[in-house]
Amino acid sequence: MKATLIAFLVAMIFGINPIFEKLSLKDASPLSVITIRFVFTSLCLVCLVLATGRFAQVVDVDGRTLFWILLSGLIGGLIGLFLYFTALQMADTSKIVAIVATFPMFTAIYAFLFLGEAPGPMRITGIAFIVVGSMLIEWNLLAK
Repeated sequence: MKATLIAFLVAMIFGINPIFEKLSLKDASPLSVITIRFVFTSLCLVCLVLATGRFAQVVDVDGRTLFWILLSGLIGGLIGLFLYFTALQMADTSKIVAIVATFPMFTAIYAFLFLGEAPGPMRITGIAFIVVGSMLIEWNLLAK
């Protein structure tokens, strides 16, 4: 139950964040917004790591793990976020977020291809609902 509550709180946070992102893109470029965001977040994380005494955990990360972290940062944190902010600047927030919210479908496909995770019927059904829901939101916005 605790993990579910935390996940729900994350969903609420992720739900409001695109509003702030859209507002920040009104007078700034996606690259500027991402840069400022990452610098601020990095400073906060460094302070948190130092305050909790966990700096050794960061330094002790092995090379292979570091590779995956950096690849994730490059693909999701830089390229993906830049493209997301660019799309967000160009169109309605609810439209872009609905399309981006189809990512679990891609995660399931990639998890099957690269990690050998076979999706069960419930996961496939859930992904189908996500995709259909996103399509319904998209069609509703086109009807405006």
